[in-house]
Amino acid sequence: MLAPLVAQGAIVRRPRVVALAERLRSDARAADVLHDLAERHGRRPVAVTLGARRLVLPLQHDDARAVLDDSPAPFTPASAEKRAALAHFQPRAVLISPAAVRPALRAWNEHALETGAPVHSAARGVVPTLHGLAGDLAASARARGTLSFDDADGPLWSAALAVTLGPDARHDTCLLGELQTLRRRANWAFAVPQRRALRARFTRHVLDRVRRAPADSLAGAGVLRGGSPPLAATQVPHWLFAFDAARIALWRALGVVAARPRLQDALRAEAVAASAADGPRVLPLARAVVLESVRLWPTTLVVLRETTAPTRWGDVELPAGHGVALVSAWFHRDPDHRPVADAFTPDAWDGTRWTGDDACVVPFSAGPVVCPGQDVVLLTAATLLSDLVRDVRWSPATHPGLADDPLPPTLGHADLRLRAS
Repeated sequence: MLAPLVAQGAIVRRPRVVALAERLRSDARAADVLHDLAERHGRRPVAVTLGARRLVLPLQHDDARAVLDDSPAPFTPASAEKRAALAHFQPRAVLISPAAVRPALRAWNEHALETGAPVHSAARGVVPTLHGLAGDLAASARARGTLSFDDADGPLWSAALAVTLGPDARHDTCLLGELQTLRRRANWAFAVPQRRALRARFTRHVLDRVRRAPADSLAGAGVLRGGSPPLAATQVPHWLFAFDAARIALWRALGVVAARPRLQDALRAEAVAASAADGPRVLPLARAVVLESVRLWPTTLVVLRETTAPTRWGDVELPAGHGVALVSAWFHRDPDHRPVADAFTPDAWDGTRWTGDDACVVPFSAGPVVCPGQDVVLLTAATLLSDLVRDVRWSPATHPGLADDPLPPTLGHADLRLRAS
């Protein structure tokens, strides 16, 4: 069950493996394994042994919520696997920070990213840049008649760099190349040594960009909110890492929208209304479409925690040091909640809260360790989706099955192509 998830790449997706997983329906097979475990054990958590590692698999939605609500103690997000992976390119990120420094670092991240605010105060500077990038991408798609993920990849990374470090950084392919090299090594976690010299060069590169970042960028806003440039530079790699998943979610969302003309028309109407207004807008339908994309095809395949103290599961107490793995797709597409679990239902979202049923749907995690940048990611992805739909009529060049529910358990984003007119 876990092997295909690991093979697809925890830090950087491996497109060929994701495409193979789609053909083999590996996510559906993993769900079948979990469903069998749930039926055999009455949905009680199951503890498994993987070599020297003991891992708990919660199978009940209430158990999953309890783990997330009780993070970072006794369920720390800084699991051994996560520390080994993220140390390759962001050793001081808040997600894997020690308990002694985590509260202050988390508070600063929330302050810098304005967690809970649907529109960041830097949006007046950021959103016009996004409009320009989306406009160029839409014009290119119309001229060619088609658009692939490879065609969109560069512009979407430019958007991430511009939002994080300012418009001048959007063409910094050197910085992006360093980040990608380090992230590919992070896929191997413990298995390969860290490239410390490259990481040091990358860190200096990020620090240089942070020092030049304008106030209406995430890094610039973070410095103004009590963070020194060196502090901000330790967190920026994780912000960029988060935008990688946002690109994939956006592209899958556009693929579904391309196959569903009525949904596309509704998004276009929202986009036209927003373009007539002054300043950035929340774009609730576009946000819900992106959220639904992440629900159906989670970009965090497994939410990992590690126990820092003994934990009680019913009448069993487990010692500290157990890993805990929440398989996102299992909870998001719980077979007991079908057919809605496999349907594209953006109207089930109220802001960032899932209202469709009582499932534990957590596209950006949840609880005290919820992703502090979820609102920034949604603002960016929704703005780009809205702009791309406003001036282009999309239709599927591949994956025509996205027009109807139920939707497939795996969707290889790199092979998804669209027609544009």
